[in-house]
Amino acid sequence: MAFVDEYKVTEISGFPYLLLEMNHLKEIPKSLRLLISGGDVIREAYITNLKDKVEIYNTYGPSETTVCVSYYNCSKGQALEDGTYPVGKPVLDTRILVMDEDLHVVPDGVTGELCIIGGGVSAGYIGDRKIENQAFVKQEDGTVIYRSGDLGYVLPDGNIAFLHRKDTQVMILGKRVETTEVESVLLKCPEIEKAVVKAYTDEQHLSYLVAYIVTKEPETQLSTIKKEMARFLPGYMIPEFFVRMKDLPLNINGKVDAKLLPVIMKEGMAA
Repeated sequence: MAFVDEYKVTEISGFPYLLLEMNHLKEIPKSLRLLISGGDVIREAYITNLKDKVEIYNTYGPSETTVCVSYYNCSKGQALEDGTYPVGKPVLDTRILVMDEDLHVVPDGVTGELCIIGGGVSAGYIGDRKIENQAFVKQEDGTVIYRSGDLGYVLPDGNIAFLHRKDTQVMILGKRVETTEVESVLLKCPEIEKAVVKAYTDEQHLSYLVAYIVTKEPETQLSTIKKEMARFLPGYMIPEFFVRMKDLPLNINGKVDAKLLPVIMKEGMAA
């Protein structure tokens, strides 16, 4: 912030956890007029003190589509029920279609895969990567649809809501669980500053959940967190293990680096 103030920086394009850190500041440099968040989900709780001071945009877009394909003005818009912001509407020369497995567009409000068409869509991956390149689907008219692997739906106002990756679903006690749904409820707990939920498999190849948390106060009790989560989730969706972290490790893109999270091993149930 000292650098921003000295050089009168007007815009910062970063990631949600950067905005969360800025949100704790009593004030931000007066030169700032725009904050852009991308690379991960941004939550209303991350910008409570920033929203009225500077214009904030949420952006979305995979690297395969030249990074940014949609944007949403958080300062003028509203967060969704889960506390996250929509990813908005497409940028120029781009279309985002919500489609089913057979690449048919689903009705507004129905969950489907976010598929991207436009000048930013790349030609595919270099090298022998046939499986990965199946995500690029060439149409009869020559256009290419990129299947992002992200799920979402179209809101009544035409904005797009991002839900989660297609591959975040696991089976716990025979029931389907979205790790991102558990994560979202965990982040609603007043005691939690940051959190991520990961699924692992034990020796019997059964899935179990581990929550990595950064609490607002060091004396926060696990029983309090579990009790709050139980208000919204059935017991099988509450992680078996909780790991208190000083902070969450991030990669260069500002996303949580799963490789640096400690793995909690579970022996498994007797056959």
